[in-house]
Amino acid sequence: MEYTTLTSKGQVTVPKEIREKFNWKEGTRLKFYIDGEELKVKEITILDEMEDLITKDLIDLGYSGEELKAKLLERKAAFNKAFDRLLEERLKEETVPLEDAIRSIENEEKL
Repeated sequence: MEYTTLTSKGQVTVPKEIREKFNWKEGTRLKFYIDGEELKVKEITILDEMEDLITKDLIDLGYSGEELKAKLLERKAAFNKAFDRLLEERLKEETVPLEDAIRSIENEEKL
């Protein structure tokens, strides 16, 4: 178990053992949140950021409580479906080596 001290500016140093376990490097963004009586910390992912944006939009639209939770799940499902479709489309695209793409552009410029 490692201990750390809160500074006068409200900052803490994450102990080395924990940084290494989670592979947290300088610049890693962390989210602090309360779960019941516990303080929890987790690395922020792009999905967390998207969920926060969706939640903020729904709150701005007047949703709250159980209605907010239901709408959030609905929006997340729609987002997941759209993301899956985007991935499928990208996987179907033909790719060419970078050198071939550059040659193609250079040939077009000569015309």
